[in-house]
Amino acid sequence: MATIIVCIDMNSASENALAYACHLIKNNSNLKLQILAVIEGSHRNLLFGSETIGSQKHLQMDKYLKKIIDNICKKNEITPIVSIREGDIVSEITKEVKNVLDCKLIIFGKSQNSQSDNTVLPKIVGRIGNKINASVVIIPENIGENDWQNLI
Repeated sequence: MATIIVCIDMNSASENALAYACHLIKNNSNLKLQILAVIEGSHRNLLFGSETIGSQKHLQMDKYLKKIIDNICKKNEITPIVSIREGDIVSEITKEVKNVLDCKLIIFGKSQNSQSDNTVLPKIVGRIGNKINASVVIIPENIGENDWQNLI
């Protein structure tokens, strides 16, 4: 089975990207879903408290993933594979895609209000693009279920 990887951070754009992936999978039984969350490891450079901060970030991500899996995946009767990595976003996404043997698609969500998405997301996609053999789709936060048919 081919795999769709949805890259998640803790914003509603990621939730919309996940909902889109579930829509694709419901319409194609030959696909499976993997959720990838990358926690940036910038806290590792701290002299004190890095372990505590890392634990807090993991706990927050675990809670968030449970919530969106319950709200989006279970509603669509899809059981995802979940992977949480820590480190450089581009490196960790690249490693994960290379570990998934039949990854066909990577989906990112783009927030309509975030300036950082306008600068960071293109850099991430540009940096992973030549290192992987999968298509990349960016789903804007303001494109909803009624518009998804037009994307296919």
